[in-house]
Amino acid sequence: MMKDRWQTLWQKLSAPRIPVEALSELMRAYSSPDRSYHNFTHIQDCLSLFDQTSFLAIHPAEVELAIWFHDAVYDARRSDNEQKSADWAEAVVSQTGLSREIAKRVVSSILATRHREEVTDADAQLLVDVDLSILGSDPTVFWQYEENIRKEYAWVAEDMFWRERVKILRGFLDRQHLYYHREYRERFEVRARTNLEKAITRLDGSRRR
Repeated sequence: MMKDRWQTLWQKLSAPRIPVEALSELMRAYSSPDRSYHNFTHIQDCLSLFDQTSFLAIHPAEVELAIWFHDAVYDARRSDNEQKSADWAEAVVSQTGLSREIAKRVVSSILATRHREEVTDADAQLLVDVDLSILGSDPTVFWQYEENIRKEYAWVAEDMFWRERVKILRGFLDRQHLYYHREYRERFEVRARTNLEKAITRLDGSRRR
């Protein structure tokens, strides 16, 4: 099924060549045993949500491609995962014979998932909203997400993890809006803020023990 989707995606992009081998490489990357959250299940969840809101995209096939690649490289010990994932996507796009403009837009969307600054491009905004939808998920799903993130950072000492995780979660909570598109705000914003507040409270409580 995913193989068919991969081929259909490149046909939508009118690619002269479909990079079949890249799908196998991506599947191996996302199947790495050290990925408790940033794995292929996450990609499937993102694609499923994107299918419901693809009408928001200017270049929907490019946003879908960015979803496939946005966590292609993931090493919890490094800070350049998004850049390396974007580089990988750019190389594959180039190999298929598609334009440099398409590659640049896909790269820009992937880099937006660093969640460091305000995003102005509509397609990049959509990818960010899809990526952060987990924050507004059902509490059971959200707490499993938090546990999986902790597993990916199992090598980090408890005090350090709590401090840095609270900083990240509070950074999201301090934003005027967590999501760019109205459809995502209406669906996820309130629950995301509740989840974040409870997660920060739990982490702060654990630190005081």
